[in-house]
Amino acid sequence: MNNISWRWIRAFLLVAEHGSFTAAAAATGQSKANLSQQITELERTLQVQLLHRTTRRLRLTSVGEGYFERAALAIAQLDAAAEWARQSTRELKGVIRMNAVGGLVGEELIAPLVFRFQQAHPGVEVELDFSSLRVDLLTSRYDLVMRMGELQDSSLVARRLHQVTTRYVASPDFLRRHGPVRQPSDLQGLPLIYGSVDHWLLKRGEQQQVVQARGGFKIVSGHAMRQAALSGLGITRLVNVYVEADIARGDLVDVLPDWSDTTPLSLVCPPHRYQLERVRALMDWLAQEFPDVYVRALHEGLASKRLR
Repeated sequence: MNNISWRWIRAFLLVAEHGSFTAAAAATGQSKANLSQQITELERTLQVQLLHRTTRRLRLTSVGEGYFERAALAIAQLDAAAEWARQSTRELKGVIRMNAVGGLVGEELIAPLVFRFQQAHPGVEVELDFSSLRVDLLTSRYDLVMRMGELQDSSLVARRLHQVTTRYVASPDFLRRHGPVRQPSDLQGLPLIYGSVDHWLLKRGEQQQVVQARGGFKIVSGHAMRQAALSGLGITRLVNVYVEADIARGDLVDVLPDWSDTTPLSLVCPPHRYQLERVRALMDWLAQEFPDVYVRALHEGLASKRLR
């Protein structure tokens, strides 16, 4: 370490993460003076400036940004190594911080599986977060993240859970009033029920078409989007687990089946967290159980009925 204290590095990471000495001191119980002194010692030993300090704000230097990224990863690896060393028995115990997609997939399919895992392993506490933030797993607080879509970062440990298919659906009543939909261009001018993204990218083989939502309904909830479609308010786009049973019953119509696209669902984990037996066990459990749960949900559909 060339006489560099790990306490100095942790102080620097805390201040950088919280954005100020005041916030870092409040979060840790240390004094601002103590944190400042530790970072000064770190900069003096490294012979570089890591922080720009003014009376009003604090920001990382360009060197500080690079040092933060590398130091955060090193500290995370050390913490994981310490936890691994403390696992002296085969009993699973400790905290697992997991981030997952929300809605039906996360809250009604993933969450019950996590609860069953915790019941089987009382020493494990899973902190399950359904925020939609895209996090950098190598430096974030999460041990495990559920992601939808193709994975880009090959440095992460990944397990494929399942494939989901996007459906474009409307009620028979809506189609009787507005006419059939045979191609993406037919969606233009029709009321669309959409979520946080106000444009749809439709794919069929090498073909791609973008449809902009105008004059429709913005609803950031898959359950509510399905209800709106069942009520005849417009055309919506949802993954198949929301609407497959409705299509089979004839309550909804799959209007563009040739333009449906398939997306993978995966669990990803940073390598230094995958060393922990409890994290590996939860990944294995979800990968084993989730496909059957998803297929059963496809056939059974949602318990809620259409709004009257």
